[in-house]
Amino acid sequence: MNAQPGVAVADPPVSTNAVDRRLVRAAIATLIVGGYMALGFAFGLSAEGYLLLGIPITLGFQLLVVRRPLRALWLRDASPLTFTRRSVIAVVLVSIAPATLILRGVQDGNLVIAAYGLAASVGSVGAVYALRAMDREAVRSTIQATLINSAILVGVMVVYRLMSGGFNGSLVTAVVTLGISLATYLPVVFVMEEVFFRSLLDPYLHGSSTGPDRATALYGSALWGVWHLPVAFVSLGILTIPYLVAIHSTLGYVLVRSWRRTGNLAAPGIAHAVADALRNAVAVL
Repeated sequence: MNAQPGVAVADPPVSTNAVDRRLVRAAIATLIVGGYMALGFAFGLSAEGYLLLGIPITLGFQLLVVRRPLRALWLRDASPLTFTRRSVIAVVLVSIAPATLILRGVQDGNLVIAAYGLAASVGSVGAVYALRAMDREAVRSTIQATLINSAILVGVMVVYRLMSGGFNGSLVTAVVTLGISLATYLPVVFVMEEVFFRSLLDPYLHGSSTGPDRATALYGSALWGVWHLPVAFVSLGILTIPYLVAIHSTLGYVLVRSWRRTGNLAAPGIAHAVADALRNAVAVL
């Protein structure tokens, strides 16, 4: 039954069995993320290597545990993956930055960077697949999530720069950094971080629960925060984990809501890529 305008409607009660299932799924998700982190610490992985590690974990979990088509990681309704000539051209354009990473990795003998670029090339396909399916709601949700998360990350970076000596870089450098970061992150988020936490773990944690289910949205986002620990660039001593959890629970909640509303990874993916690119631009000012 549709709610009448202006009338508050309580969330439907959640059965004990539903709560128990969510607790079990939360425990399994925690073990998966914990194992992921343990491997990151054990092998001293770089940020690129750490992100790459998530790909086989994502594939295995989606196919063996969730048992859903891989394309459902980009579009929840798992509509057929078809491409037109324009789509192919778009994939080629989005793949330019990943191609430069592949070349750089090969030239420098850095197989991790080369593999990172190759994986991002696959992300270009996912990006175009999701972007083609965007509707008005997805566009609105993308803009909203992008504005909120960009404001938060830029604000945090401004405070950090002011506390560490202020701004002494050039605007040109910042603009170039913004462009390169955005061109790189856009395909990356469609095959690594956003795929793992938004379109894989969130539906698993959320299950078939009705209502907004804020608890699983916040818990998954908190896991995302802790997950950054092996490659965190921030060192705040005993406050590092609380900081990571606080900032990413806030950012992640916005991204989860965007994913749940649209069922299209383009919404949280674009928001994530733009916010990180803006953060990088402020970091070099």
